[in-house]
Amino acid sequence: MSEQRKADHIRINLEEDVNFRALTTGLENYHFLHQALPELNWAEVDPSITFLGKTLQAPLLISSMTGGTEQAAQINRTLAAAAEARGIAMGVGSQRPALEDSSLAASFKVRAQAPTTVLLANLGAVQLNYGYGLDHCCRAVDMIEADALILHFNVLQE
Repeated sequence: MSEQRKADHIRINLEEDVNFRALTTGLENYHFLHQALPELNWAEVDPSITFLGKTLQAPLLISSMTGGTEQAAQINRTLAAAAEARGIAMGVGSQRPALEDSSLAASFKVRAQAPTTVLLANLGAVQLNYGYGLDHCCRAVDMIEADALILHFNVLQE
């Protein structure tokens, strides 16, 4: 069931019109004066940070998106390689499918593509209400050799 949901997420985003038509950010109500920062020497600006004992080139995260299908595996490998190349962190999609069916674990395993950057495992926080505990959390982290675990909230789906 969850494997099909993961495949549907990818298919819908590739094939359906998922853009907002009527909603806006509200920024169209404001007009800002352009004030460039000519006094800054951009060569002296260093956005790098240390996070979980690793240096990131910027405090950016390729947020958790997918996993659990072969197409998702390719997406995750590509995103992990990009994260490694740019020195930014990456989180994989919810690993619940792989905890329920170990044959799906490979679609989340991207440490080979991102050997030095911060890699984050991921589970839905709601699973803690349905029997998941510390063991499940540790298994998700170990599965992908992650540096930490994200517990995500997705109220609309869960």
